[in-house]
Formats: sequence, C-alpha cells, structure tokens
Amino acid sequence: MKPPYPMLVDTLPEAAPRERRVYFEVFGCQMNKLDSELMLESLVARGYQLTHDSDEASVILYNTCSIREHAEERAISRLQTFRKRKESEPDLVLGLLGCVAQHKEAELFKRMPYLDMVVGTREFDQLPELIDAVRAGDEPRLATEMDSPLVFSRRRNLGPQPWHAYVSVMRGCDMVCTYCIVPTTRGKEVSRPPEVILDEIRRLAGDGVRELTLLGQTVNSYGKRLGPGIGLDTLLRGIEEINGIERVRFITSHPRFMRPKLIDAMAECSKVTDFLHLPVQSGSNAVLARMKRTYDRDFYLKVIERLRDKMPNLHLLTDFIVGFPGETEAEFEESMSLVDAADFDYGYVFMYSPRPGTVSHRLADDIAEEEKKRRLHTILHALEENGRRRNLDSIGRRVEVLVEGVSKFDASRMAGRARDFRMVVFPASPLDRPGSFVEVEVESTTAGTLLGRRIGPPGSDPVMPPTVRRAPGSGVPSEPQPPRRPAGI
Repeated sequence: MKPPYPMLVDTLPEAAPRERRVYFEVFGCQMNKLDSELMLESLVARGYQLTHDSDEASVILYNTCSIREHAEERAISRLQTFRKRKESEPDLVLGLLGCVAQHKEAELFKRMPYLDMVVGTREFDQLPELIDAVRAGDEPRLATEMDSPLVFSRRRNLGPQPWHAYVSVMRGCDMVCTYCIVPTTRGKEVSRPPEVILDEIRRLAGDGVRELTLLGQTVNSYGKRLGPGIGLDTLLRGIEEINGIERVRFITSHPRFMRPKLIDAMAECSKVTDFLHLPVQSGSNAVLARMKRTYDRDFYLKVIERLRDKMPNLHLLTDFIVGFPGETEAEFEESMSLVDAADFDYGYVFMYSPRPGTVSHRLADDIAEEEKKRRLHTILHALEENGRRRNLDSIGRRVEVLVEGVSKFDASRMAGRARDFRMVVFPASPLDRPGSFVEVEVESTTAGTLLGRRIGPPGSDPVMPPTVRRAPGSGVPSEPQPPRRPAGI
C-alpha cells in the first residue's frame, strides 16, 4: 500500500500492540507535513507505532488544510468512511486535526457525531493526553485554543527523506490578505527563539540531515517580537556555521519583508540555495489593493531587481490568483505582462474561490468559472514557456545535484535537485545513493526538468567544491554566471 504520507517507519518501534498503532493522512502544505511528524514523535514517545494500513490502526488521524474547499471536503469525506467501523469498534479513536479543525471547531461534531477529537493548530502537542482522555471514557475532545503556547521538542527527523528536514521557525500570520484563511486557522505570528532553532538544526545535522527547508507562513518576517537585530538573516548566518548542513532554503516569503539585509545574507551564505518562492498574486495594483497585499507592482519589481543583482543564478517561483472579485480583462493583462517583466522561472496559478471567514467572501464572485479557467491556462502557459526558455540557458553547464532516488517516470534514471531546486534526471547507478551529491552536465531540458549525464565516478560524494557567493563589489570573486536574456525577450 502506498503510504498517505511516507514518514520514516523504520526508526519506529516494531510490533506495537494494535491499540498503539496510529494511521495518519496529511493534506496541504509543508507545515502540515512537519506538524504530523511532530505529532508522530510525541506519540512514539508513548509507545505508538505508525502504520500505513488504516485497518491495522486503532487511532486514525487526519491533518487537514483549509486553503481550498476541495482539500477540506476531501478530508472530511475520507473520515466519514469510518462511520460504520466506529459503530462496530467503539474503541477506535477518530481525530480531525489542523486547519479545518481550527476553522470549523464544534461544527465538526455536529456533522460527524462519531468523531472523538477536533484538535487545532496550536494544541496538537497535547495529542497523547487527548487520546488517553477519549479512551478513559470522557466526552469528545475539542482543543482549539489559539492562545495556548505550542510546545514541542524535536529530537529527530521523521520525514520521508533522511537527508532533508523541515524546520518551523515561526507560526501564524499577522497579514490581512482578504482572500486568505491562514490568520484565522494559524493565529497571530509567533517566532521561535533562534537558539532553540539552531539547537534543533544541530541535532538534525548529527542525525544525517544535509538539507533544510525553513518554514513559516511569512517566513521572511521571522524575528518579530524577539528583539532588535533578530531576523531571518541572523538565522541564516547561524546555520552557515553548523557542520553537516550543506543546503538551506525557506518558504514561503512575502515581498514586503524581502529586506536588503536578508538579501545580503542570502547572497553571502554559501549554504543558502539559489531558489526563492515569492508569491506576487497579481500584476495589477488595483487587484493587489483589493487583496490588501501591502505592496504594488513597482515595489515587487524592485525587490526582484535587488535579488538578481546579488544572486544572478536565482531561480524564482511565484504564485498568481486569477479571477479575484472584480478582476477586469485589463487587470488580468497586467498580470500577464508581469510574467515578462519579472522573468519568472516558473509559477503556480490558482483560480479564486471564496472561503468563508475571509474578507473577500463578502465580495461578489463575479468572474465566470470558464473565464477563470481561461485565464489560468493562459498565464500558466506563459510561465511554462518562461521556464522552458530559461532552462535552455543551462545546456552545457555542470550542476551539483542532491540525489533523491530513481526517477518516477524512468527506472533507468536517477533524479535529484540542483541548487536552484530544479529537478535533474541522469542515467542511474546503484552507487549514486539517495542523499549523495553528484555532478551532472546538462544535455537537454523540458519546461521543468534538466536532463544530463553523470560526471565523475558513481558514488563519489561530494564532487563539486563548496559554492562561494559574495555580493558584487565585495572583493571576492563570484562563481561564473550564465548569460541572462533581457526580461521580456
């Protein structure tokens, strides 16, 4: 059976009794995946074992996402399939966790009266105690207090890739984007102390983790309320000094907080990869104002200019929302023109859908579904063409690849990520183990993938010298940079 979320089961206790077997399904973002790993760790400490077969489990948990209605309803629908089993197995514990739990709260018990637990985003650290309370015969448990301090101790990496780990640096969001439910489901922004984060990363490095993804709803606003001088830039410089960690990236950033000192740290820290996900959402100032994104088109483009001045190899991804209430054809065309002006490498495009609990839910959803689809496909095609064109510049270059495993589409090839997060595929060798670094010369490309040949003997690791990047004018030579096409050509 393919696991719903393949956490590392080989590090967990074996042959646990059935009442100590737990089944997880995880929906949504990377933060949800990390939260599930943290939940699992707290359960493992109490003798639980993860199973990927729900029939073997006595505890069934769904960690949910509220960003889009489809994901919300899919999780609820999956849980509803256990209704009959719950009638015949009253000791079965059913729990709905995460953003949907925080958003819907007690309403979920009315919809699913057989549910045992509804646990929000700030109280999942109480999960073992909540299960014990349910089994002791208490009433169904609702744990959605937003003011509770979330306390967890990360001892090891339970993710699907032992060389990669997600690390939460902050939680919640203080922004007021009119379309977004996150401030409601995740609460106000809270940053973790840097010394706590760095201690966690040292433990992960000692456990074999080589690559990190730092997580936050607006990750580059990290440090708020921690005191002067503390920001994501100081955290990146701290990680730079930790032995064993060789790559670090962070998601998801907000343009408003892409400050010069952060950009300098990104350029000067050799472990920070050439990758940034910086959602813009629209190229129209009028739409951005209705979304309350707190910046305009010119501000966004100036941020991109500063980034590429310091990091010429930067691989830039973005997000667009099409069909936002009131979006005219002219406003949509402004988004299309931004694709050329910013010269994105790729992007994700979403059709607007109203979410109860958001400000924009009160606005008329006045763009027809077919028109939303047309706009989605139009801008997505433009982004894909950008990616295809920019990938062509990589032909003939050598790239450092962190091997992830056998290609999903061709068992004769290996696949991994370059420093800029692009997927790279090359002929397989059993000696190129997952988690190792190899050097690949790019021979051809698709819109999203580089294809090439392995350089050097299989199994050698590492094969490329550490990357040295410094800001232009610092007196330290930078690595050779590929030629860039002017934006819009």
